[in-house]
Amino acid sequence: MTFETLRSRHIPAMQAEVQEYEDSTTGARHIHLATNDAEMVFLVGFPTVPDVSDGRAHILEHLALCGSDRYPVRDPFFAMSRRSIAHFMNAMTYSDKTVYPFASTDKTDFFNLLDVYLDAAFFPRLDYLDFLQEGWRLALEDGKLAYQGIVFNEMKGAFADPVRALDSGIAARLMRGTTYAVESGGDPLDIPSLTHTALKEFHASHYHPSQAVFMTAGGVDPREVQALIEERVLSRLSGRSPRLLPELADTWTAPETAELQIPSRDHGVQIAWLMGESVNPVAYYRAELLEGGLLGNSAAPLMRAMESAGFGRPSALNGTDAGGRQMVFHLGMEGLTKAQVGKARDRIWQALEQTAKEGVSPDVLQATLRDIRFHQREISGGSTPHLLKRLLRAMPHEMYGGDIMNAFDSEDVLQQMQEDIADPAFFKGLVKELLANTTRLDSSVLPDPDYFQKRKQIEEERLATLQATLPESEKERIRTESVALLERQRQPVNNDLLPRIHPSDVSATSPAAYPLPPNHTGTVITPIASNGITYARVLYDITHLPEEAWPWLQLYVEVVPELGVAGRTYEETDAWRHKQVPFFDINLQVSQAQDDRMLRIHADYYAKGLREEQRAIAEVLSESIRSPRFDELERLAFLIDSKVQDIRDGLADEGDDYARYTAAAALSPLRRFEDQVKGVSSLAFFRTLHEKLQSEQGLKDIASRLAEVHASIVASPSVQFVAGDETDAHALAQLLHVPQGGESVTRTAGDEAPAAPVSVSNAAVHADAQVNHCFAVWPTPTLAHPDAAALSVLGELLTNVVLHQALREEGGAYGGNAFYSPATGTFSMTSYRDPRLAATYQDFERAIAWVLSAELKRENIEEAIICVIQNLDRPRSPYGNVMWAWEQQQQGITEQMRQQYREGVLRCTADRLKQVAATWLQDKPYSRAAFVGNPTQPLAGLEVIELAALAG
Repeated sequence: MTFETLRSRHIPAMQAEVQEYEDSTTGARHIHLATNDAEMVFLVGFPTVPDVSDGRAHILEHLALCGSDRYPVRDPFFAMSRRSIAHFMNAMTYSDKTVYPFASTDKTDFFNLLDVYLDAAFFPRLDYLDFLQEGWRLALEDGKLAYQGIVFNEMKGAFADPVRALDSGIAARLMRGTTYAVESGGDPLDIPSLTHTALKEFHASHYHPSQAVFMTAGGVDPREVQALIEERVLSRLSGRSPRLLPELADTWTAPETAELQIPSRDHGVQIAWLMGESVNPVAYYRAELLEGGLLGNSAAPLMRAMESAGFGRPSALNGTDAGGRQMVFHLGMEGLTKAQVGKARDRIWQALEQTAKEGVSPDVLQATLRDIRFHQREISGGSTPHLLKRLLRAMPHEMYGGDIMNAFDSEDVLQQMQEDIADPAFFKGLVKELLANTTRLDSSVLPDPDYFQKRKQIEEERLATLQATLPESEKERIRTESVALLERQRQPVNNDLLPRIHPSDVSATSPAAYPLPPNHTGTVITPIASNGITYARVLYDITHLPEEAWPWLQLYVEVVPELGVAGRTYEETDAWRHKQVPFFDINLQVSQAQDDRMLRIHADYYAKGLREEQRAIAEVLSESIRSPRFDELERLAFLIDSKVQDIRDGLADEGDDYARYTAAAALSPLRRFEDQVKGVSSLAFFRTLHEKLQSEQGLKDIASRLAEVHASIVASPSVQFVAGDETDAHALAQLLHVPQGGESVTRTAGDEAPAAPVSVSNAAVHADAQVNHCFAVWPTPTLAHPDAAALSVLGELLTNVVLHQALREEGGAYGGNAFYSPATGTFSMTSYRDPRLAATYQDFERAIAWVLSAELKRENIEEAIICVIQNLDRPRSPYGNVMWAWEQQQQGITEQMRQQYREGVLRCTADRLKQVAATWLQDKPYSRAAFVGNPTQPLAGLEVIELAALAG
């Protein structure tokens, strides 16, 4: 073994041990987080520090997964995504690093993936044709020169986000001379300057063991991992070179100003300060305290100053950005007129100066430290595995030359901070340091309604100039390369070199759900291994409310957490909640029953905290449910105005969701609900609300309606869920005192919102952007139907064998797939960040024709089966298991149904796939909706809906 143990440390708050190793020959580092989890996580990360915005780090990430020395197949990453039962596989490019992570609960699968990932990272083929496909290329489309490429189109979609544009503009100036000043993902206007040679040189200089950080977590033996690293990598790559580090930005002797144009409707102001290094725990936690003290709740001085200004709203960028080697602190306002920019800037500065004199309540600083400890302890859920989140947060400490132990165990520093905040002068000093910090960029943010058109014009002018001077030999080269790439994309794929998990290798038994009572009422206590966290939620069954109330319910859950409670103003309430618990929110839980497709809707009041905060959790929930205030009209107007402005600014960035809901709204009650509350159908509602704000009576009417909604909620049947270590859960249950509502009722079809008639949409929802998102949706049965299992496998098969090649490889879309949704009873085909539209819908039709006519290979079917099993067996957090079991009950899904569905998946055959395709898809009417960035392109008969007109 060449890896030497450097040190280890037990972390009580995480119930884990951190182990640190280093390879004595290359300096490669391995960090292992040893836990009792069945989940096994791996990542390898490299510093990637480009000095240009041509996307080389991002494109390299794509190419590294397109074939390697030991696995010279065309697409090993996507091939392994269907030959593995891993519940997470990905690769991510950040501003200064690239990471290749995966997670699995099966040891054989884990080491299969480890072998593939190591070869991909260190010995990729970096084939020129893959460069043309994944990065960028020139193409002649009907004789006209055009750019194509997956990353090229992906980044066109990414640039639709106004916040991203603002952040990039600030970084380009504040961090000039460093890698953070360039666009690591690639600016589509700069990507065509990248050469294949430069990409290969970038890999050689950055992807070496001396630069690598290996990280593992969970129930895997680190020595077994190291043995494979030594065999596959260190035996072939030697030498040691200094670690590549992102450059530190220069400090300034005087602040600077800038004007930044972004794709927005409004003006804004944004002030950004360069702070200390993010891996310095003292600097990091001071920045966290600064953010908590200034912005932690509505009573915090800067948040109060911005929210009570009477114009604009706090910027979405506000707070500490610790994503790079040096932290940046942001304060700003958006939603301004040109005349309000100066007033907003003065208001922010005056609030800072006043806080430097007066300080803040020690409660908000205590709560900030409490929140930090809470997040260190909580076993979180979500799409990214909990242990992987831990590793990703810790990795910068190893990348930037910090102490990795501080990433997992910072209790000594937190204890020091606890002592520091006891002195009122401490926080005042933090604010004074911020005011005196001369490395400050003061930006005026200008709306640019022609942002996308200008970028399009630059691209078209460059292409026109290039085409005018392009010799015939170059045109022939482009044609030849296009033909070669297409031939390669359409070659039969032989993945025999790649390891795989077969359906016979997985359990035939469906994992059991958490054993909830079958018809729970009152209080349900669920003991879980929570690591000292206690959870409580109160769920009111409001299924009986009419469809007309749906948008009001969505408005209710968004604004009520921001209003006052009982005798407290909204500022006092926010400060009180922040002091009491680290988390409180209100949401809607909506599900669609499997048998009759009727909706179940619950208002969900949710709080969680450390075990010593049980009384506070109960108090926050009880008072928030009993006594919300609806008489703070100015606050209500601010919240609704902010919501509407966010909608209007986000039309392009949220375009895929608008198209998704539109496509399925007529086919599924659940999707109809989503369309009504946050899709195209919601835009008129929010526009009307905004119009009502213009009069006092209109505002009073809104407040009165929200009060009626609240009265309806708390009069409804309810259930209380309390989870945590068993004694904690029982103790908290005794403390909860909330309105119990009425008795549960047996529902019939007449009591529910009526099911939507089966009809189809044919819509092109438009806002200015540079790409499209396409959706096609068919009505299908739900999970209890005998065809459900085969439909699930069919979706994965079409994705793997047809749509991935047609939409991504050949079409240039960032993503494309087919999937069956048992929860909604629909089958969908989609594309994401797609340069095409009409051709994509043709590919959807061809996919159906293919499955009906092709000889389906058993290997492809088995890979599709494994993809379905991945989703069925995805691990959840302990509390996530509880709520998932409840959601299954709401849908009427029994253990027997889940087992029958699993058995149907595992024994799926080619005949069954053809049968369900013929039954549910072939020549059947289906719903189409696309988000279109350019309405002048061929729309395949879709009818244009202007989002901006609907949103007002």
